[in-house]
Amino acid sequence: MFRVSIVLLAVGLVLVLANASAQQLRIKQLHTLHRWSNLSLGPDEASNSHFLPVDLDIEYGDEGRHRTFLTIPRLSTGTPFTLATVAAADNKVVENPRLEPYPSLEWHQSANNCSGITSAIRTFIDECWRLWVVDSGQVNSLQLCAPQVLIFDLVKDVLVQRTMLAPHMYTPSVSIFTAMVVDLDESKCLGGRAYIADAWGYGLIVFDALTDKSWRIEHESMQPSLGVRRFGNAHAGIFTVSLSPRQAAERFLYFHTLNSFYEIALPLHVVNNESIWQQQTSSKAISKHFRILGTRGTQCESEVMDNGGNLYCSLISLGALISWNEHSNYTADDIRAVAYNPQQLKFVTGLKINLNSRGENELWALSSEPNLFVGGTLKENEIKFQIVGCRTADLLANKPCTVGAAQS
Repeated sequence: MFRVSIVLLAVGLVLVLANASAQQLRIKQLHTLHRWSNLSLGPDEASNSHFLPVDLDIEYGDEGRHRTFLTIPRLSTGTPFTLATVAAADNKVVENPRLEPYPSLEWHQSANNCSGITSAIRTFIDECWRLWVVDSGQVNSLQLCAPQVLIFDLVKDVLVQRTMLAPHMYTPSVSIFTAMVVDLDESKCLGGRAYIADAWGYGLIVFDALTDKSWRIEHESMQPSLGVRRFGNAHAGIFTVSLSPRQAAERFLYFHTLNSFYEIALPLHVVNNESIWQQQTSSKAISKHFRILGTRGTQCESEVMDNGGNLYCSLISLGALISWNEHSNYTADDIRAVAYNPQQLKFVTGLKINLNSRGENELWALSSEPNLFVGGTLKENEIKFQIVGCRTADLLANKPCTVGAAQS
């Protein structure tokens, strides 16, 4: 096990170990599930640099069987499908496995067919074997359809609920949904709440599937105004969202903006109180609930929390994954580096905790070459996207990574 302090120096950001006898960070080899140098969508499509997957999920079934999901937002109408699974026959294929449309090609036939899926961007698999999908309704920033939340039954692969977001929940052609987490309360499989980060709209959308209602939360901490603006799009606001475990005595919703060093906590019971956000409550009365936990001294991309209250976050451009437990202070002494691998952890746009067939938490990351997101190109045989994972118990104990998908 090793600990790190993260400090900002005049010459840049460096990672150093927090114990007295500093050691060099060691490479952590995560399990590679799949990687693509040639991402093709269907048998007739050649490699296309405009196919940019941004989110992933792993569904475990009986006897360790698994299924891998990817979202590939439409950057053009030439994208044949936008929500994909790795073909079952290629589950054990590491290099360039084939992708198939989910739940069927008919759902993706026309980009402006608002009864299908226009542009899937975020997913979440809950404990009831349901796949939640956020469809932005956009093609290359053109708002063709209203954003929607779709819920699929993964046992039968059928749609069980669809809700179009109301016009006041988003800004057309501006809102970009960069994270979603779902919480099941006493209603269990009859409903659930989805918390969706709107990075360019500077807000959080709360969708209650049981009542089919949604409300929006906005606050200055969701805007790119705290900390520094050093990486990527300086206008990116709230970029992440994660939740305390259900068994926690007091639960919080955590988030940060892409260009900030700070992590913010908001009591979940406040988030879930629809009336607070629909009334004209004073900004002072609302702001008291938003708490800055502390600073990392560096920027994070995606984050996710496991059922032990450990919050994981990928460090931008540093090839590292850090962890912090919500029962500790948010300081350099309490933040741990649990993985360092610049070849596997590049630009992490999707980070998930999935339960394997034994009920253990596994962390999965979709890592991409950052040049692809700024119009750059790579050589034909270079790895462009990869899915890597590790049991969280292995990460926290600094043991070799194991995953259930390697045994299925």
